Amino acid sequence: MVSVNNTRTSLKERCRVDLGYPYHLNDSPAEHLAALQTLYQSGKGPSAEELETKITEIFGKPAAMWCPTGTLAQGIAGRIYAERSSKKQVIFHETSHLLLHEEDGYSAAHGLTAKTVGKWREAMSAELLDQDSACAFVEMPQRHSGGLLPTWDDLCALKEHAAAIGLPLHMDGARIWSARPFYNDRSYAEIVDGFSSIYVSFYKDIGAIVGAALIGEKDFIDEAKIWRTRLGASLVDTSYLIADTLRLLDMRLEQMPGFIAAAKEMATSIEDIESIEVSPNPPQVNMFHVLLPCNAVIAEQARDAVAEKMGIWIANRFWSYEGDDVCAMEITVGEKAAALPRHEFANAVKMLAEEISKAQ
Repeated sequence: MVSVNNTRTSLKERCRVDLGYPYHLNDSPAEHLAALQTLYQSGKGPSAEELETKITEIFGKPAAMWCPTGTLAQGIAGRIYAERSSKKQVIFHETSHLLLHEEDGYSAAHGLTAKTVGKWREAMSAELLDQDSACAFVEMPQRHSGGLLPTWDDLCALKEHAAAIGLPLHMDGARIWSARPFYNDRSYAEIVDGFSSIYVSFYKDIGAIVGAALIGEKDFIDEAKIWRTRLGASLVDTSYLIADTLRLLDMRLEQMPGFIAAAKEMATSIEDIESIEVSPNPPQVNMFHVLLPCNAVIAEQARDAVAEKMGIWIANRFWSYEGDDVCAMEITVGEKAAALPRHEFANAVKMLAEEISKAQ
């Protein structure tokens, strides 16, 4: 049960277990600042160039640019490809973050138009590409498909077809950090080979305060830096943000295989519960969806009931994009979820399903 000592705090804050964002332990703003204070006592903070050099080495590309947000990075990427090709159209999978969560910034800020392709629970594939567009955005893994990835053969076919028709590929790699095990531990450089540019996030799976990187050829990144300045995102001092990323990056990459293994165990623990479905099953990365037979309002009410009775905040997000009577509960495994005993997670999901059934 939740603690009732402080009625002014939210239900989420009163839970003994919180599986929502942020996903890691010791991840409050105060804890980030305390860690940074310790780092800065030994000297001044690192430069953006230190992190950018590390990222180019990881991904095997010539250049990288730190950005405060992925929205900024990806909008710039789309704009550059549009200007170079004199084409405004960009290919997006229907689950793309740019279509769902950015207030149409690709259009309003950058003058792009969208060609929407694909099916919700299917990865981007070669036959969805065409040469009438400036570029294609390929999210890997696809968040709104539960962390779905194309098979290695399908990914190679996608790259080969794009190259054959002269279509630049841009990877929305916000969560690419979790993809290596699915591809038999191929390097990040091999996975992204064939993509003209890549965006990665530092705050989602890595758990840094904020930040992203745009990666590509030197002339592309030089042009991107001009747009970063034009759009007001060249910050005077980013050293503390860079330092926070550098102190966490290697550790999170070492932890990632364990997070993925935990996601698979968690999915297995609930796959026999009636009326729910794990997607994809088994999980391919450190996240998965639990498909629920209700709308998001009912799901949130059920979640709150579980929180009150068990003291477990099972998820922040319930997505209702696929229909009025179905929603997806997003589970992302970091340190917090990995530490939760599997039977406790299964009991919480079982109670969630029961609460949903009672509400219908």
